[in-house]
Amino acid sequence: MTASAAEKRASIFVSRTSIDGGARPEPRDRTESMTRALQSKRPSLLIGAKTLQDVYGEDEQEGPRFVRFVINVYRKWGYIIAKNAWLAIFIVLFISSLGIINIFFTPQQNDITGYTPYGARANREFQVYSNFYASHGQPIATYIFGIAKDNGSMIRTEHMEEFLKVISYASSNITLRDDATGKDLSFYEFCHSFCLANEPIRQFAGGMKVFEQGLSTQRIKLNYPTSTVLGTSFSLQPNFFGIEFYGDDDKKDESADDTQKLLGGDSTNATVDRRQITNVKGVKMIAALLRAEQREGWGDQKVKEFEMKVVNHFQNNYDSDLIHVFPFSQTFVEEEMVRGGKIMLPFLVIGFIIMCCVSSFTVMLRAFYMHQENYFKIVLAITACITPILATATALSLMFLFGLRFSSILCVVPFLVLSIGVDSSYLMIHEWQRVTKHAHENPIKGDTVGRRMSEVLSEVGPAILISCLTNLFADLVGSFTSSPEITLLCGGNMLSMCVAFVYQMTFYAGLMCIVGEKEIERDDVAVSASVVDNKTKNIHVQIHQKVARNHSLARTPSKFQMHTQPIVSSFMHKYVKIMANTVVSMTVVVIYIIYLALAIWGITRININLSTKKLFAGDSPLNDLEDLRVKYVLPHFSMVTVVVNEPGNFTHPERLRQMNTMVREFESLDGSWGPDGTKYFARDFQTFLSSWEDDYVNLEDEEAPVVLDPTRYNEEDLRYFLRWSEYVFWGGFVNTKNITRDKKEIEILDKFVFTAGYHGKQLGQWIPRGKKLREWRAVVDKYPQFKAEVYHEDGQYLDLIDNMATDTWQAILGALTCMGLVCFLFLNNWFTVGIASLSVLSICCGILGIMSWLGVDLDPITMAAMIISIGFSVDIPAHVSYHYYTATARGGSSSPEDRLTQCLSSVAFPAVQAATSTILCICSLLFIDLYMAHVSCQIMIICVVLCNIHGLIFIPAILICMDKLRWAFTPRGSQKRPRISPRQRSNRAVRGTLAPENSDVPDRPAV
Repeated sequence: MTASAAEKRASIFVSRTSIDGGARPEPRDRTESMTRALQSKRPSLLIGAKTLQDVYGEDEQEGPRFVRFVINVYRKWGYIIAKNAWLAIFIVLFISSLGIINIFFTPQQNDITGYTPYGARANREFQVYSNFYASHGQPIATYIFGIAKDNGSMIRTEHMEEFLKVISYASSNITLRDDATGKDLSFYEFCHSFCLANEPIRQFAGGMKVFEQGLSTQRIKLNYPTSTVLGTSFSLQPNFFGIEFYGDDDKKDESADDTQKLLGGDSTNATVDRRQITNVKGVKMIAALLRAEQREGWGDQKVKEFEMKVVNHFQNNYDSDLIHVFPFSQTFVEEEMVRGGKIMLPFLVIGFIIMCCVSSFTVMLRAFYMHQENYFKIVLAITACITPILATATALSLMFLFGLRFSSILCVVPFLVLSIGVDSSYLMIHEWQRVTKHAHENPIKGDTVGRRMSEVLSEVGPAILISCLTNLFADLVGSFTSSPEITLLCGGNMLSMCVAFVYQMTFYAGLMCIVGEKEIERDDVAVSASVVDNKTKNIHVQIHQKVARNHSLARTPSKFQMHTQPIVSSFMHKYVKIMANTVVSMTVVVIYIIYLALAIWGITRININLSTKKLFAGDSPLNDLEDLRVKYVLPHFSMVTVVVNEPGNFTHPERLRQMNTMVREFESLDGSWGPDGTKYFARDFQTFLSSWEDDYVNLEDEEAPVVLDPTRYNEEDLRYFLRWSEYVFWGGFVNTKNITRDKKEIEILDKFVFTAGYHGKQLGQWIPRGKKLREWRAVVDKYPQFKAEVYHEDGQYLDLIDNMATDTWQAILGALTCMGLVCFLFLNNWFTVGIASLSVLSICCGILGIMSWLGVDLDPITMAAMIISIGFSVDIPAHVSYHYYTATARGGSSSPEDRLTQCLSSVAFPAVQAATSTILCICSLLFIDLYMAHVSCQIMIICVVLCNIHGLIFIPAILICMDKLRWAFTPRGSQKRPRISPRQRSNRAVRGTLAPENSDVPDRPAV
């Protein structure tokens, strides 16, 4: 823009001022004086060039050195981005477009162990267990659970037959393509060690059918946990769950109808008769297992395809009037976790639309108030919402390019970045409006877009940078104090916030420069037309004389401002007056103490828990299966698998004796099923050796465990034992290796697993299961020579119980330390740092306490959401305490009311605007039936509300009480004045004599 254009615009503005009434009236009361004083200075939201001048004077060498360095960099960057606006926009759009394309072509990958804390023992245990069964890759392991639709017993004849049909179809009709042979193989064709895993179900059904047909049942005993049919014993524990046993009262009180419902039949004497062959009155759930080792050349993908074929058939194609079928596999778990992430993406559009509407409304509301309304503001408001989305796409794409997996939890990141990142754009818009208004009132010769952008960035840039750093350090702490999944979440959010900062300084700042040029051109056209009209009236010369004399020009207030300013000013004045009241401030302090007490009480009763249900969508069938597992499986048969990595040579008697002792210790623990619930190959191997040598072991006493005679262990016979038809299933429990001994190749024991079963109603709860897991680990720790590891399917989650509390307080402490260092680096004031840090700690306590009272558990998802919220919870408390401090520095003898007025005039509107937009955007997560979405939304909303309550209510009340106590114990007239250096005094004197006249159009509500 040329100098003549600036002079023309100044001329028309002065003419408007002259026509509208000339000089302004003097203030007539204290409130109006306060208003004029506030209008003369406008500090930034946190600390910028204007604020440094207010506190330290106009000397460039005063103030924190780091802040002065940042301001100088921003000043230079304003001119650079103004010259290269289109280039910056093009580069950002090109990079972000590539990022979006990359995200759409990146498949989601989830790890069910990803929520286990770093260094947890369960990670090593799971790896050892997986390595044992994954000699050629991931094994096939698909479970099929069946329950009666009428919630009755599953051992009724028709229900058993229906479930056997399910097993037969899954084992025979669902196939896997073997590329080596070119054939489609069924489970029965490719299984090896676990082909007979479901045989107990068939044997039990066959025994019941024999009984119902009235045939001889002398050699049939269908007891739980061990049954015998025709001399063959088998365990029902891995297949039958929710067992109801016959009791003494059943002989007299059981009705025929109830008996028929449970077991079938119509005889009133059926109960007594059935008790002759079984002790089982009813079974709520039956489970079948399809398990097989992966063959060479298959690959994990083929295994997953087979498992999903089974799942899809029984989920989508199977229907029965008698039973519900629930398939389960690790692949199905991963697919459901992926689906949980995908259902969040459509709601991102809803959140984006909500944010655009809120952003457009608040920005235009401010623009009307500033008398700068135009359609360019809507463009800026919508682009403010687009910028975080582009940044998130770029950041996540970079993560994937460097090999990080696309976890479902990363789908939460766009919501977080959109709700938080847009606030910085608001600051830039508001500061641009202030700079524009100042340019209208005080025209500068040679004014350019670069100069305006330089002033905008030098003022709000430090505030944006400090917000970025606080979020960055909070996420950085969260990345190292929890689990791999939370590391991905915090890392993704951290990188997205950093990229959002870069895009705001390039893409968004460049767009503002382009829009600014359009606004300046429009103003120049209006000025030129007005100047022509003024020349016809022959007043152009007089106007220029007034410009040179007054150097202060005003614009006519808008009607919107004229109507709203008295309302807003009156409200602010009344609010400050109420808060400054001694009774009110003391009452607020008491309420704050009660709030802290309730929050701490809630923290002491919070429950630590992470179940698999929290990882799936609300409509996932795995949620129902998890409920059935907790209700029927865990209380009746909680199994532990012990992997023995170095069994050694069992031909040495002492070595085998130690192993037997360890097994018996597992069987002697509280709640153990004893030898009946234990699968330990050495005992059957002893029976095999005895029969091979025609020396049978007396097994009549089934209650006593079989004691293995070490002298009968023969390594050379192990391979025959594992291939014997009766014992072939032990191949799934034993790994062997070939060695050469005495020039003869033999197959010896390499490693093996044994299992033990436990029961008890308390095992359906997490705390008792965690205690039992520690007992198992204590047993194997007594025998380090075997290098044994304990595996339990809930071990990854049970370790959270011990680690979660420690990880949480360490993460909060680390984040608080980083927040304090960042605040001190920018503010260089311990009072502000202390207030901000204590406020953040108070907010964290409030979040945990409120979530506890709402019934939400403490888990990695809750902890990660809270850590992320710490990053932006520091802003408003720091704003309030810093501005209250600067108000004190500008006038040490000013009253608390005056300080609070100056403080809230800078903070209130941006805080409320940011809170409103954040809450409305994040509320879109409430429409998603997903735990992680609900928890993230709840914590964000609680954090935003608490942050504003602390900044606008609690902190002002506490500061006012502190000031009034200080005033009460300070003699009148001796209040401490701020120290002012001679240079500052000289600069302030010069600035006071040359200060321009105040404007009638303040950039914030007057008080």
